[in-house]
Amino acid sequence: MSGYHTRPKADEDLVEGARWIRADNPPAARRFLDAAFDAFDRLAEFPESGPLARFKNRKLAAVRFSVLPPPFNRWLIFYRITGKQVEIIRVIYGTQNWRGKPDSFFI
Repeated sequence: MSGYHTRPKADEDLVEGARWIRADNPPAARRFLDAAFDAFDRLAEFPESGPLARFKNRKLAAVRFSVLPPPFNRWLIFYRITGKQVEIIRVIYGTQNWRGKPDSFFI
């Protein structure tokens, strides 16, 4: 693989996530971003390491997910392999109802 790229919604997720964490713990917000970008690098190196998310919608058939490492392991990275890159689709807090309405999160 030759790397990764993030979709605009994933960029927004990172900004909002860091802002939310910063409210309680400013240094942790930086660690959150570092953990996310390290995870993106790992996914670019080992793109098939995350399992398929198994959505019913065919447009989402190739979407995979990965969990950020502790202490941010309630955050999920959703991505797909596109050619020679990994496309980061979303980075969301796991308690969001992404399974109930996946079209609103991923399309």
